[in-house]
Amino acid sequence: MKNTDVDVVIIGAGVIGLSIGYFFSKKGKKVIILEKEKSFGMGNSSRNTEVIHAGIYYAKNSLKAKLCIDGKKKLYEFCEKYSISFKRTGKLFIATTKKEIPALEKIKSQAEINGLMDLKYLKKNEVKNVEPAIECEMAVLSPSSGVVDSYGLMQCLLRLNEDNGALLSTRSPFIDAEYKNNFWKVYVGGANKTEINTKVVINAAGLNAIKISNQIKSNKEIPLSNPVKGIYLRYSGKSPISHIVYPSLVPGKIEERVDATPDLNKSLRFGPSVEKEEITNTDDYSINTDIKKRFLPSIKKYLPSIDENRLTLDVVGIRPKIKKINNSIPDFIFEWGKDEGWLDLWNIESPGLTASLAIGEHIYNKVKNSNLI
Repeated sequence: MKNTDVDVVIIGAGVIGLSIGYFFSKKGKKVIILEKEKSFGMGNSSRNTEVIHAGIYYAKNSLKAKLCIDGKKKLYEFCEKYSISFKRTGKLFIATTKKEIPALEKIKSQAEINGLMDLKYLKKNEVKNVEPAIECEMAVLSPSSGVVDSYGLMQCLLRLNEDNGALLSTRSPFIDAEYKNNFWKVYVGGANKTEINTKVVINAAGLNAIKISNQIKSNKEIPLSNPVKGIYLRYSGKSPISHIVYPSLVPGKIEERVDATPDLNKSLRFGPSVEKEEITNTDDYSINTDIKKRFLPSIKKYLPSIDENRLTLDVVGIRPKIKKINNSIPDFIFEWGKDEGWLDLWNIESPGLTASLAIGEHIYNKVKNSNLI
């Protein structure tokens, strides 16, 4: 069995783990990123709409709001610097009936509370000018929203990590860890079983983060895992819209909508759904084949001329949601463990991709301020 000494072990090579590794490695820290799969980003990081969120509807002063807004700026700059494909498509929040217009007012108000002053109302005829296929009574335009090539982003982050001396170890599942003499000994499985000595362990395992926390009893209070499956439909052929379109929503309220997201290849994706089934296996990406029938009435409310014969089943994602008492929509949680040097990252769902670089820097500063390394 091999034995290795490093400054930081990161569990999980999704966009969050790679972003964290990037900030540590560029400061000269010795980093190993552990990934149980055969490659990076095979979980949530590659099973989403790739939307760059503006930071509109998250609670004031929440980590989600602050890190989304900061992360959006960092992400656009990073993509420009490293030639990663992205597009500022803009996002339309639409009211398909007059009764839904007050929800648009709440969206715009929440955006302004979060410091976003660039949203504007579009009347019915103004929406038609920019999106002729859309039927609605009114819309709110968020011009800073967009889409990004998430694979290209992760590929670039991996390259920068490796250029900085960090190591990605794939097919290397976390087995266990124990705290002894002010160090963590991390046990890694796979073909080449390894023991890693480190001062800091960052649990960025996404859907498996709660399981790992419970396994080593990292904290006195560990939230309950509440994973939620979401299914997408794909529209074959050129997208009939160029903006991201969200049916009106109430900030802070979780309910199923059928969003439409044009991608960088000028295709179109609808969803995700909110499946009610209990998730017992977070590797189960099976698809409910009735989703087309369920989605179609909602899609036709704002895209009445959509050709339903072009709608096909697409990817499935599982959101790593958690449950907390008296908190229906928990924030991102970055929690130090009861033993020094263990840091849990919980509930890193949307807008995790948008916020990824801001999360990476935030975690780096949190560890730096602890004076552990």
